[in-house]
Amino acid sequence: MNPTAVPCPETTAAELRDVVHDLREVVFRTDAQGRWVFLNRAWTELTGHAVADSLGEPFQAHVHPLDRDCAAQLFTELLNGREEVRHTVRLLAGDGRLRWVEVWARPSRDAAQRVHGSTGTLTDVSERLRTEERLRLAASVFDGAREGIAITDPQGRIIDVNAAFEEITGYRREQVLGRNPSVLSSGRHDRAFYQAMWKDLVEKGAWSGEIWNRRADGALLAELLRISAVRDAQGRHTHYVAIFSDITGLKRQQETLERLAHYDALTGLPNRVLLSDRLETLIAQAARRREHIAVCSLDLDGFKEVNDAWGHASGDELLVQAAERMRQTLRGADTVARPGGDEFVLLLDQAQSEAEVAVVAERVLQALAAPFALNAGPARVTGSLGIALYPQHGRTPDQLLRNADQAMLRAKRQGKNHACFVADDDVQVSEREQHAQALRRALHQGELSLHYQPKVDARTLRPVGAEALLRWVHPERGLVLPGEFLPQIHGTELECEIDWRVLEHGMAQLGRWMRQGHDMTLSINLSAATLLHPQLATRVAQLAREHGVPPGRLELEVLETAALADLSAVVQTMEACARVGVCFALDDFGTGYSSLHYLRQLPVKSLKIDQGFVRRMLTDEGDMHIVRAVVGLAGAFGVRTVAEGVETQPHAQALTALGCDVLQGYWFARPMAAPALEQWLATQPH
Repeated sequence: MNPTAVPCPETTAAELRDVVHDLREVVFRTDAQGRWVFLNRAWTELTGHAVADSLGEPFQAHVHPLDRDCAAQLFTELLNGREEVRHTVRLLAGDGRLRWVEVWARPSRDAAQRVHGSTGTLTDVSERLRTEERLRLAASVFDGAREGIAITDPQGRIIDVNAAFEEITGYRREQVLGRNPSVLSSGRHDRAFYQAMWKDLVEKGAWSGEIWNRRADGALLAELLRISAVRDAQGRHTHYVAIFSDITGLKRQQETLERLAHYDALTGLPNRVLLSDRLETLIAQAARRREHIAVCSLDLDGFKEVNDAWGHASGDELLVQAAERMRQTLRGADTVARPGGDEFVLLLDQAQSEAEVAVVAERVLQALAAPFALNAGPARVTGSLGIALYPQHGRTPDQLLRNADQAMLRAKRQGKNHACFVADDDVQVSEREQHAQALRRALHQGELSLHYQPKVDARTLRPVGAEALLRWVHPERGLVLPGEFLPQIHGTELECEIDWRVLEHGMAQLGRWMRQGHDMTLSINLSAATLLHPQLATRVAQLAREHGVPPGRLELEVLETAALADLSAVVQTMEACARVGVCFALDDFGTGYSSLHYLRQLPVKSLKIDQGFVRRMLTDEGDMHIVRAVVGLAGAFGVRTVAEGVETQPHAQALTALGCDVLQGYWFARPMAAPALEQWLATQPH
């Protein structure tokens, strides 16, 4: 025996009771009938019932009804010789709430080893079960989320990823565990980008943005990523959680549309927007250096004949070759642009004299006059070229381009395959004034009329509306299309006056159709000047009341270039009209600056795909991609797509398959006067 050992004093029964009553777990004993015969104070803390009130009651009275049969069965097994029972039940607390408890019980025996009840403990596991449920729910969200999720330790090592991460990145879970997320790096972001990301994570606890990564197969992956820091009770970062979605497809569509915003899809030349930007830059440089520049407007003579004889594919082939010839003829610092059709613009930097520019113009005309070797056979065209010089013939891009166009028209009148410099300003003004006077006279004498081209639902082919198209019934020239008489009055009061007349006649006709029982909408084109008019919404609302037309039946079509002329003012006007109920469509979408930023700001309900893309979509893979991208973009923004220029059944079927909503073109009907349209409607399915 150890002499230093201190004998342990005997514990008294009272001390044992105190120990039992101080326990957080409920200690209980029942008799053979299942009645409580002992409960410590923890019973009251757990259930809210007083111990004295509960003693003598059957334990099942405090068990949830759905758990009583199981509890009774286990109690019977204890009485019949089972040595131990451990299970979980729900207890009914005094306040009506439930408590999940883990029951541990053994049989109680007398001196003769006969079972005369049970003894055990009740442990509150409600919080533990709630935590486990939250963990199960979190695990379900983690595994079932469509977004990729990665969890790292504080050092940035990956400790877990979900199934969507594997699907999006192509990496299996075991391939990335323990590795840094830099395994996904695409190399497109510099060190400063990642330093800024980690600075936000450390200081703010979160970072979000777009990032380019790389899949396991090497393909680029665009992600919309958010990283959040997880902190412990002391505020220390214990984990980082990254959640990302794959936006590669959307980014590709955006890149396609951004390129369309600046470059012609067919020739790869700068389009009207980029042309304007470059011309503004050249003017600014020339002003600083006190130098001259030349702006040349060129139109191909005989191009229509090639198109008519051999089709659009041959015409496109000729345009591509002509563009390349002009590129090869000019200097590297000069620009060849294609605003549209068979029209080109040449920007000649540092034009020292008219003689020098004339030499360049002659080289261009000679290059174009040589035969073109097309797949369908040899073809010949020539060029008519108008030249405006800065600053003699204008100091703004608009002035120079307009004057160069006038000079080009004069070159055509002088026999084509010819170059003309801008004439005196008074001659140009006189020509424009004469045209404006003739057009104003036509307006007041009723020579301007509306034709209507139907629109049909792409899936049912039922008519859903029509577009109002202006025509000039000229007493000598016959039916004249707007492209021949409206550009010369661009930006003038007469242009607005014609728009107001078109709105008035169009709304009156729509009212008549509605009274005849035709359920349709009407689209009307607006110029930039009218779109910016502060009274537009008021006038439209007044016309709608006068003719009994719900404003929602009117759709105003706006060219992208017109919408962007003064974006903030345009948005205000469009929103004012939208509050009245009028809808808007963005016309010739894809030919201007089709920026997602601008599209998000404009309250439009429809995008009209330019007919040039539609006509070539079955023969030109690039145009097919453009149409598909526009339809996808419209779906992403929740707006309809309208395809104009649908000339064949295969075009209609292809557009419907792509998800286009509304079709318009010669395959269904040409533009026609109102009575002819009413007859056409009578033959269509309803």
